[in-house]
Amino acid sequence: MKLLGLSAGRKMGNSEILLKEALMAAEATGVEAEILRLHDLKIKPCTGCTSCVQGKNGLIFGGSGQCVIKNDDMPLFNEKLWESDGIIISMPVFIFQPPGYLKVLIDRCGPSHDQAFVMEAKKVAGGKSGADPRIFKSRVAGFLSVGGAPHFDWASLALPLMNTFTFPMEIKVVDMHQVMGSAIPGQVSLNDSALARARKLGQNVANAMGKPKEQVKYMGDDPGTCPVCHCNAMLVGRESMVECAICGIKGELKQKDGKITVSFSEEQQAISRLTLEGKRRHFYEIADVQREFDSRKAELPAKLEKYKSYKPAWK
Repeated sequence: MKLLGLSAGRKMGNSEILLKEALMAAEATGVEAEILRLHDLKIKPCTGCTSCVQGKNGLIFGGSGQCVIKNDDMPLFNEKLWESDGIIISMPVFIFQPPGYLKVLIDRCGPSHDQAFVMEAKKVAGGKSGADPRIFKSRVAGFLSVGGAPHFDWASLALPLMNTFTFPMEIKVVDMHQVMGSAIPGQVSLNDSALARARKLGQNVANAMGKPKEQVKYMGDDPGTCPVCHCNAMLVGRESMVECAICGIKGELKQKDGKITVSFSEEQQAISRLTLEGKRRHFYEIADVQREFDSRKAELPAKLEKYKSYKPAWK
């Protein structure tokens, strides 16, 4: 069993120290561990060309959705990813969210790494697919995040947004933990409780690797407000409606004995963005947008003329 440790921080920084602590504990259970440092990779940013979805080899037309960007380390990363059975991502918090270079990687994974998109593309192509079949391999993950401030309000979006890497690939997150108060490189090595928690996370991920998906359970300390992603990032709307910012499922605010809770129906949980059904629906939403555009695309050249000559971008 192969465990990939993804370091999204500086070499020997706090997040990498926690990652190594987790991987050491995982290796003690018998798994094979490897570290990939994002700073060592050249990953070009997504240009938003939409070729992976709507191009000649686009997924909505039954293609593989392979990214058209060349000459960077994305193929190397993909090979390490597809070989793995488990992943631990460890990162520093930059302005209460993940660092930009992790977001660059997430954007480049995109639809081509989305199990539902690849499955639906295969249907469109009559059962054929140019996508790497290893995308459907069962995987689990753990998240570690380190913030410099002593209080959690400076890391509120860190762990929730890490889900944007795992959920398209149906990678089940079994544990996640936020460490605070480690602002100086190496400072976290003085925090015995943080190191112990990283070891526990490494063990939890290792023990979940290779299990059937239905047997994999979330083992984090906080079950979270959302029963699907186990995060607490909620959007509060009109009346009593609440929406999980990560899953997109809608629930209802309730108060009992002075405690506020959110209730999510089984029907809503079944269409979370973290489920195949939720992502399948999104595939056909995008296909509908494509059809609507195709019906009017002849109008586009004339419409764009107005904007081409207005304040051309500086070169």
